Amino acid sequence: MTIYTNAGLVMAMQSAIAAAKTITAATNADPGVFTSVAHGYNDGDYILLEVDGMPTLNKRIFQVYAKATDTYQLEDIDGASGIDTTLSGTFSSGTAKKVTLGTSITGVQDFSPAGGEPKFLDTTTVHDLSDKQVINGTTAQSFGLTMQWDPANAAQQAMNAAYLAQASRAFKITWPSGRFAMFYGSVGYNMAPGGGNQGVTTSPAAVSVEGNYTFGV
Repeated sequence: MTIYTNAGLVMAMQSAIAAAKTITAATNADPGVFTSVAHGYNDGDYILLEVDGMPTLNKRIFQVYAKATDTYQLEDIDGASGIDTTLSGTFSSGTAKKVTLGTSITGVQDFSPAGGEPKFLDTTTVHDLSDKQVINGTTAQSFGLTMQWDPANAAQQAMNAAYLAQASRAFKITWPSGRFAMFYGSVGYNMAPGGGNQGVTTSPAAVSVEGNYTFGV
């Protein structure tokens, strides 16, 4: 087991997103293959996937893997294979958009995820002698950051602009080892300053995560 510490991290936010490329097919296989005629992607490109019929992949940021002229895979957590889509659901339609993560976020004092707890449904019947339940979905997920307040900082201005436009953005957190976590969602950052007596002036920010997190190396 590797122990990770929150030191030397690099945090980046989406600075640009390209026009959507239509996905015409996606296999349920290991690895899953996505068909998009003349997509123009290269291995390692970041894409926002928006697909109907495959809920575990929808609204997530992935890296392109094993690209060909009209097909590609999605890089798995090991960084050396495509993800298994066998149980991801039956594809019906979708698009991908190339994302540029060119906005470097500095001055983050704390960051933390919230939500994602399992939701339990009571399935007990009158015939049962003890309660029964199943897990169905999770609570809404979000990601919070405590920023060192600096209204002249370009990244904080970009986060505030996304908030005012009610726009979603992609984010990536990278550890010194190369391990990373990515997520996508709507940004909340009104640049309101605060903090304790004689302390660092800070401002809270949040991202309402729209899909699941993506991890890799």
